[in-house]
Amino acid sequence: AVYFAIKVFSRWFGSSTGLLTGAFLAFLEFPLLYSQIARPYGSGLLFSMMMAWYWTRLLFDEKPKASMAIAFSFSAAACMYNHYFSFLLALIIGITGVFYLKRDRILHYLGAGLAAALIFSPHIYITLNHLSIGGVGLWLAKPDKLWLAGHIWYLFDQSVIIALIVSFIVISSLFFARKSLSLNRFHLFSLIFFFVPFLIGFFYSRLENPVLQHSVLIFSFPFLIALLFSFAGKIPSKWAGFIVMVVLFAGTTQTILGNRYYKKQHFGEFRGIAQTIDQWNRKFGENNITRAISVNNPWYINFYLDQCEGGRTTFAQHDNRGGDQLDSLARILDTCQTKYFLYAWTKPIPIEINDIIKARYPCIAQFVSYEGLAEATLYSKTSEQCVDAGTDTLFRIIGESGKPEISAILIMDSLEFSPGYDGSAASLMQGKSGHLVATAEIMAENTENGALLAASFHDTDGETIQWMGARANLYCKPGQWSIIRQTIPIPDQKLLQSRLKVYLWNPAKSKIRIRNFTIIAEPLIKNNLKSE
Repeated sequence: AVYFAIKVFSRWFGSSTGLLTGAFLAFLEFPLLYSQIARPYGSGLLFSMMMAWYWTRLLFDEKPKASMAIAFSFSAAACMYNHYFSFLLALIIGITGVFYLKRDRILHYLGAGLAAALIFSPHIYITLNHLSIGGVGLWLAKPDKLWLAGHIWYLFDQSVIIALIVSFIVISSLFFARKSLSLNRFHLFSLIFFFVPFLIGFFYSRLENPVLQHSVLIFSFPFLIALLFSFAGKIPSKWAGFIVMVVLFAGTTQTILGNRYYKKQHFGEFRGIAQTIDQWNRKFGENNITRAISVNNPWYINFYLDQCEGGRTTFAQHDNRGGDQLDSLARILDTCQTKYFLYAWTKPIPIEINDIIKARYPCIAQFVSYEGLAEATLYSKTSEQCVDAGTDTLFRIIGESGKPEISAILIMDSLEFSPGYDGSAASLMQGKSGHLVATAEIMAENTENGALLAASFHDTDGETIQWMGARANLYCKPGQWSIIRQTIPIPDQKLLQSRLKVYLWNPAKSKIRIRNFTIIAEPLIKNNLKSE
């Protein structure tokens, strides 16, 4: 892919642009990572650059050649077979070429396109079957309006140093090209071939089914690099070679050492999670633990458990995407009798899960995180050796005696909102670190009354900035005192300095009893797993 990228963009913009684009493809973390995993991204990047090269030769060589038409048809067909986004890029490039056809190569071009379609035709039935399945839209979130900015930042290693290198090259290129600065069709091609796949993926994800993620834009990614460096050909040749060498050295050093490419976790860790589960089973007793996990498919975790000393184990739940699966988890927790509860995940999970579990199993006995991309937590009903011990009580509604140790019992009957906290988040935290968590014990005969333990942030005008709530029916058993929790994340200073309200919302105005209404600061927990 690097070789063909250099050839394509040297032809389009000059050798300096080609070499710089090839250099960035060689050291940036994004193409490195997705070229080294067993997915069709590295192959698709190669096929896309091959197709762009033979497309350029077929359209813009002095005379059309049958060999270029054949090479273009096979590389385009390879893109079509490889991945739906490389297919999309082949379609966009193919359609674009129609508008630049010369009369002497119409048959070559249309014949190449027809040949590519015929080569792909056996796959049409499979494609239609794929499109009938939900796919990643079942778990992938819709992109927000700032997704592209985050994607471009990700492309450049999320590194200030790489951003400075790119800025230096762009500014230097524009400086040397200032007297002859002009745009040509290849600038338009680069713009179209990068942004059109993004726009199609973005609007399809927003309006129909989420498919847009970093990896699917790897095929069009080189066109953005080439567009940024398109005027580098104007840099004097005596400087160009030196700049390319410096860029290669600095970029490689930043990716390997600065970004710790070969040391950090890039994806969810199946092997490590399996080994952790096996270790805890043997240490605490498999029959003493109820286990739940969130994975794309149970086959993945079972494959690695089969390689562990204890072999496969049972899970009460294999996935949790919220909604009814949260209700299912609550029922599992209410009926299990084991001393420990283990929850692990290798993909994003609803934030409510930790609160739902800690309401029944308040102690975290063991915890391991693989750089936030996978986690396993062992919860316990007893307080022995809790790694999350040491909470600070920041607020409590006390009894009529005024003594802090005597908690009030509030009876909500025909009341919609309970007393609670109303003040700034900063004054509540008082410099304390950790998670802010609201807790209360509640009792209700009807647990399906729509009650929530709510928290909301408001600006100086009283407008709501953020609202969150814990559903009482995920925590409560009818006629019994039950703990309800709501973790309140405060990710930035804006929320910390805003007005915070914490209260129980009783929209049905049904009879609910409340006691021990408190807000605490829970410590951040760190890995405490020791290898055996």
